[in-house]
Amino acid sequence: MTKTHFIAGLVLALTASQGALAQSTEERRAAPGHGKEAFLRENDADHDGRVTAAEFAAARAAKYRTFDLDGDGKVSEADYVGEFTGRFSKDKPAPDGQVKQAHVRFGVLDTDKDGNLTLEEFNASGERMFERLDTNGDGVVDATDTSGSY
Repeated sequence: MTKTHFIAGLVLALTASQGALAQSTEERRAAPGHGKEAFLRENDADHDGRVTAAEFAAARAAKYRTFDLDGDGKVSEADYVGEFTGRFSKDKPAPDGQVKQAHVRFGVLDTDKDGNLTLEEFNASGERMFERLDTNGDGVVDATDTSGSY
């Protein structure tokens, strides 16, 4: 190998690694439903392209109420998983792996392990999500924030 070939190979390798680094830090792809676009779509009540902390709190409270399937004012693991599986049809049921993951999510969210997911426990994960997306710390998630996923 000549010195010229070596240098050309080194330049090519560095250019490729720079591109990979740029994608890994600037263009991280979120899992479906876990990106800023989905967050805005789901929580921007007034459709102005921004989600304020108040808008997000209202959306979280409304979402929490959908989990209480039996209407007893509590969200049990059966309620939480049932809400998830209820989004699927009888013709196309929820995949087993995703149902197992819903049980795991409930266990993570139920921080005091009392078998009841409170609004406060549910909101704790939401607050972390909001903070990760609100990269400039202004209390609003919008185009000025640089994170594309939580």
